[in-house]
Amino acid sequence: MLLAGLVFGLAAFAELAPKIGSPAPGLELPNLDGQTINLQSYLNKKPIVLVFFASWSKSCQTELNDLHELFLAREGKLEVLAVSFDKKQKELKAFLAKNKYSFPFVTDKSLSTLDKFQILIIPTTFCINRSGAIDKILVDYDENVKRAIAEWVLQNG
Repeated sequence: MLLAGLVFGLAAFAELAPKIGSPAPGLELPNLDGQTINLQSYLNKKPIVLVFFASWSKSCQTELNDLHELFLAREGKLEVLAVSFDKKQKELKAFLAKNKYSFPFVTDKSLSTLDKFQILIIPTTFCINRSGAIDKILVDYDENVKRAIAEWVLQNG
């Protein structure tokens, strides 16, 4: 009986996890000025790269820099939204001031999106098409992930 409950519980958990082809879960978080940013407001306009990160992570820093270059190169044809798991806003603000990114950042100090988006490793990146469906879910960051994001952007933007 316990095993059946465990299997059923895992199946229910898997149903809640974002999947390729499914609509992106809702996301509503504050930016650094305290204004609420809603992922739904970006849908039906441009493809979206949604990245979950922490400023202290070297692979996250590399991905954010690469996304910034891609964002500038695809001017007006792509949205990037970055979700920070940094606990200390002072450190995040210093990181952002140093790098001068052109896309919006929101903070999730309570880590509420970890479960909703099933984030296990940072960075985790979702490529969301114009209609709001998830086309790609990419975990960690290396040259293969960089190439996959760039190709997706070229096909969709």
